[in-house]
Amino acid sequence: MDRLTPLLAHFSPQASVYFHGTSCQKTQFCPQSGRAYLHLIEAGSGSVEVNGRRYAINEPCLLFIPRGSAHQFVVDHQQSLLLFCATLDCGEVAGNPLLAALPDLSLIPLSGCSSLRSTISLIWQENQAEYCGREAALQRLTEYLLILLLRHIMAVEPPQSGLFAGLADKRLAVLITALHRQPQLDWTLDSMALEAGMSRARFAEHFRKVVGQTPAEYLQHWRLTLARKQLLSGNALKQIAPAVGYQSVAAFHRVFRQRFGVSPKEWLEQLQSPLAEAAA
Repeated sequence: MDRLTPLLAHFSPQASVYFHGTSCQKTQFCPQSGRAYLHLIEAGSGSVEVNGRRYAINEPCLLFIPRGSAHQFVVDHQQSLLLFCATLDCGEVAGNPLLAALPDLSLIPLSGCSSLRSTISLIWQENQAEYCGREAALQRLTEYLLILLLRHIMAVEPPQSGLFAGLADKRLAVLITALHRQPQLDWTLDSMALEAGMSRARFAEHFRKVVGQTPAEYLQHWRLTLARKQLLSGNALKQIAPAVGYQSVAAFHRVFRQRFGVSPKEWLEQLQSPLAEAAA
């Protein structure tokens, strides 16, 4: 069962190469609103500080900072880290649940992850060469690397609770994938339990324990996430409401305001105001 495609169909990552060089040249990385950081450590040793915590770097590894937190590398200049750095737009502004479900930092040593090494080798080769289309190739390879990373997290080290834990659970994964594919259906607790192949009471308890939300809360969050993405794309409310499972614009409007404290129009205006000011 493909558990990622229904999510990636809505939130396909878009990468931009940010920096390549040594940590002597660049130690601090500022917060990136709406973008994630991905770092490849090619050589060297040291540590990285993210949100007040320090993580040791002793070998080549991949670092993923899903919510673009400010961070810095700390090294002895004689052991400077060799870095390849990219940022990715993965739909954080709309509320991509994959990003929210990840820790502040995922640090994956390459020695123990063969599924990532071949793609990383291609990134290093492209980065060192002067081939035509180099930048485009690096962007696409970085986007593919993120998909491989998400696969690795689901298969090898999923968090104990949250979306990844739900996707790693064989019964819940069937239901969660169905919700991702068809949020517009009239889902009830009974129909969700049936999809998961569990009794109603057992399903409700198991879902809350594993995912950390009730099934209804998760479904509402996913519907409103898709709605925000469509608002950002300029779709009209009369198109958005039925597409995400609400029978009327009024019903959608009411749920949106209850969740975010503002109307869909006000939410969009608040989001666009800083962008307009920055462009002025």
